[in-house]
Amino acid sequence: METRLKSKRREVGLTQAGIARKASTTERNYRRIESGTQIPNAHTANLIAQALSSTVEELFGRRENAS
Repeated sequence: METRLKSKRREVGLTQAGIARKASTTERNYRRIESGTQIPNAHTANLIAQALSSTVEELFGRRENAS
């Protein structure tokens, strides 16, 4: 999960603090979500996806196996 969030955040050129502001959460909370130590609730996941011009599924969805 953290890899997708971090790479998408870098792709759009925002800092963790910038995403946190846009997603109406704290920087600490966002850092924990991005690092994978905290799972966001549905509302926060939606706000993060909007801030990253993405979807919840793209950022937090299950990855398909490459088999």
